[in-house]
Amino acid sequence: MGLQSLLLLWILSLISSSCLIHAQQPYVRKATTDCGRADNSTSVLGYTCNGQNSTCQSYLIFRSIPPYNTVSSISGLLASDPIQLSEVNAVSANETIETNKEVIVPVNCSCSGEYYQVNASFVIQQDDNFLFIANNTYQGLSTCQALQNQNTLSTRNLFSGTRITVPIRCACPTKNQTDEGVNYLLSYLITPGDWVSRISTKFSVDTGSTLRANEISEDDPTIFPFTTLLIPLQNPPNSTTIVPSPPQATPSPPPPSPPPQSSGKKNKTWIYIVVGIISAVALLFFVIIVVFCVFFRRKNKPDQSKSTDPIIDSKSFESYEKTIGKQMEESEEFLESISGIAQSLKVYKFEELKLATESFSSKYWIKGSVYRGTINGSLAAIKKTNRDVAKEINILNKINHFNLIKLSGVCFNEGYWYLVFEYALNGSLADWIYYNRSTKK
Repeated sequence: MGLQSLLLLWILSLISSSCLIHAQQPYVRKATTDCGRADNSTSVLGYTCNGQNSTCQSYLIFRSIPPYNTVSSISGLLASDPIQLSEVNAVSANETIETNKEVIVPVNCSCSGEYYQVNASFVIQQDDNFLFIANNTYQGLSTCQALQNQNTLSTRNLFSGTRITVPIRCACPTKNQTDEGVNYLLSYLITPGDWVSRISTKFSVDTGSTLRANEISEDDPTIFPFTTLLIPLQNPPNSTTIVPSPPQATPSPPPPSPPPQSSGKKNKTWIYIVVGIISAVALLFFVIIVVFCVFFRRKNKPDQSKSTDPIIDSKSFESYEKTIGKQMEESEEFLESISGIAQSLKVYKFEELKLATESFSSKYWIKGSVYRGTINGSLAAIKKTNRDVAKEINILNKINHFNLIKLSGVCFNEGYWYLVFEYALNGSLADWIYYNRSTKK
């Protein structure tokens, strides 16, 4: 009986190890932003050691951004050989690489416990946290969960000058992949606007092979920024093998209308002219009515100050005074919705928001359509939306006295609204609640 049990255990171990060797790596999706998540069902802690080899040559994609825009600075950040990095990208050791250029980084990928990774060393800077280090400094080549798992430090005990180990995401090919001719796996950093087929085409790789390597279904091939996608390669990549991304397709112009019949051409021309004149007159009449209503409404409002109900000028953010009627003339409904809270809002120029976020650079991206910005020395959270913001502003105004969140001002530009909030420097209320619960456990 004991011999049969041992034999059964041996068979099961062979089956499980065979499954691991043949299995691919699951795509991480949006789990990287949930720093409290500890399980590795979506590879947030790293890619599982399921390849034929425990160590292999692997590659990363890193986008050149100051101060990491030279061979030495990038190789130092990512624990790569500077000579190999220089040769693969055909750049000199002292050359400054142009901003946002994709740099191929060769690394030695190996198993560390259960996961493949490259161990890089990083010194914490002032105001750093694990999420910022993973998504901004390392651009998504690591995760906050992996950093917490690798280092014996909590998020609230990170001090400037502390040296930590950063586990960089990499992987080695499985047996199935090597049987298909795959010799290398490249960790590609996804940016907004990327999709699987476009990335695969850039490396001349079959889209289906990329989907299988990341366990992504063809029915739901959605990918997210600040995550990595494994690209299966037969040959080592270099600066000449990467195909430039194709431009986004533009919709074809509609087919021309058939020419009118010659017999009624003159009559139809006069009809078009008359209809055009009537439409222009009606439009002009409508504009006059709207302007008159706005002016009459302002004139009959109680005089609360010498100005005509201006939005308050902000000293800390240096916003400018502008009347509600002129700023919000795009939406009469919006005027009616915020008329009761006009004295607490500020209107910002779009140039101010671009300056605060460096034209909404990815390094200021927080999540979704929210960016972090600095306006006159003060931190702000800037949310971009094309939805009706009247209800949202009313709700925020009602809960404002609970100090849950404060809306500082608004901006409207080219069909989009920009809501400016005070930046929650110590984290959101949800983060504090989650942290307190997990510490009690």
